[in-house]
Amino acid sequence: MMSQTNNHVIICGYGRNGSQACRELIQHNQPFIVIESKDSVMARIREDGIRLFIQGDATQDSVLDHAGVSKAKALITTMPSDADNTFVVLTARAMNPDLIIISRASGNYSDVKLKRAGANNVIMPDKLGGIHMAKLVIQPDVVEFIDNILLFGGDQVRLEEILGTDIDACFLEATIGDLQVRTNSGATIIGVKNASGDYVYNPSPDVKITSDDKLFVLGTPDQIDKLKSVIQLGESNI
Repeated sequence: MMSQTNNHVIICGYGRNGSQACRELIQHNQPFIVIESKDSVMARIREDGIRLFIQGDATQDSVLDHAGVSKAKALITTMPSDADNTFVVLTARAMNPDLIIISRASGNYSDVKLKRAGANNVIMPDKLGGIHMAKLVIQPDVVEFIDNILLFGGDQVRLEEILGTDIDACFLEATIGDLQVRTNSGATIIGVKNASGDYVYNPSPDVKITSDDKLFVLGTPDQIDKLKSVIQLGESNI
């Protein structure tokens, strides 16, 4: 099974953050492989029904190679040691230059070092937790609304990213207004990330779509699927 797995996610460490990442990937039907070194954690991995896992040290080249890092699409390293996470990032980046790498960090300056090592994004749970709690005091309803979309939406609502490269050629260079997204699917484009990395929030109907853009779409699962059929398969009436 492991040899046949590709375009998957590698999770290094099955602690609190790693197990949460696995649950989210399961919910979205994303294939993944867990790497964990501690004997005490292996029983929990089996109890949680994780199908693919390796007991080993994720800082070792051979373990990452066994996990298929060269054909993986992403790696999430959530080990408690920032030094271990940095080593994993360095090793994985050398083995797969196109890999999306997300790392956990706890030290105040570890995020800078991890990005220099090759991480695309660095998450600091303690810092985010403090900000989140403060926001719940300042803007409680806004935070709960966003949390419900991102964390608890489930079958009711989803916020998804659609790559411009996945959009049918007949719609490229068309405007958001031309796509008639709301009419054709019921979903809503709430943002665009352009080729320069800039975000356009609540884009106007005259914003043109290119293959370098990323669209952020809000809607029910059915609406999102309908939108994909419209703009990815060219099934619109426009």
